[in-house]
Amino acid sequence: MVRLLLISLISLPLVAGNNAITVEHKGSASVINIKQVGYTNNATVYCGLSNGVYSTHTCTRATININTTGHGNTARAYSQWSNHSDNTFTITQTGDNNFGYLDLDMDDNTGTIIQNGNSNTGIVLMAGSDNAYAINQTGNSKYAKIHAFGDDADTTITQSGTGAHNGYVYNYNYADNNSSTITQSGSGAHDADIFWYSDADDGVASITQSGSGDHTARLNFYTDDYNVGVTQSGANDKSFTATYNCVSSCTKTLTITQYD
Repeated sequence: MVRLLLISLISLPLVAGNNAITVEHKGSASVINIKQVGYTNNATVYCGLSNGVYSTHTCTRATININTTGHGNTARAYSQWSNHSDNTFTITQTGDNNFGYLDLDMDDNTGTIIQNGNSNTGIVLMAGSDNAYAINQTGNSKYAKIHAFGDDADTTITQSGTGAHNGYVYNYNYADNNSSTITQSGSGAHDADIFWYSDADDGVASITQSGSGDHTARLNFYTDDYNVGVTQSGANDKSFTATYNCVSSCTKTLTITQYD
C-alpha cells in the first residue's frame, strides 16, 4: 500500500516579512507545498537530511513546491547523499532580488527554478544520473548557474527580458551523454558559458542569443565526442570563443551562426 503525505505551509503577512519556514522530510511519496508572500522571507526544505546535514535517510518520490511572492526572498531545497531519487523540486518566485537554490543528489530527479522579476538569481547543484534541471527567468538583470555531476543530465537555462542576462552551465566528472542548453532573448547584454570538464563522451551543447545588446558566448570542452551549436542574432557586437581539449579519439560537430 502506498501512503501519501501532504504538507502545506503558508505564510501570508499583510505587509510584513522576515518569515522563515524549515521542513525536514524523510520517507517517500510525499507532497510538500510552501507559499510565502511578503519580503525577505526564507523557505528551506531538507529532503532526507537530518538537522540539515548529510544522513542516510530515504527521500524518494517526493514532490516539493516552494512559491514566494515579494522582494528579497530566499528559497532553498536540499536532497543529498544516498536513497534520494525520483523526486521533483520546483521553486517559483515572483518579485525582485530573489534567490533560488537547489542542491540535489542521486538519480532520476527533476528540479526547476522559475523567477519573474528583476535582479533575481538561480543556482542548481546536481549529482547523479538521468536528472533534468532547468532555470527559467524573465525580467531585468538575471543570473543563473547550473553545476552538473554525472551522466545523462539535461540542463537548461532560459532568460528573457531587459538588462543583463548571465547564464552558465558546468559539467564535471566524466559526464557522458549530457545535454546543456542556454537561451537568452531581449534587450541588454547577454553572457553565456558552457564548460565540460574531464573526459566525457557524446555531449550536446546549444547557446542561442537574440535581441539588442552585446552577445558573448564561450565554450570550453575537455571531452571526446560532442555536437555544439551557437546562434547569435541582433544589432550589436557578437563574440564567440571555443576551447577544445581532445582526450582521446574525438568526433566533433561545431556550428556557429551570427547575423544581424
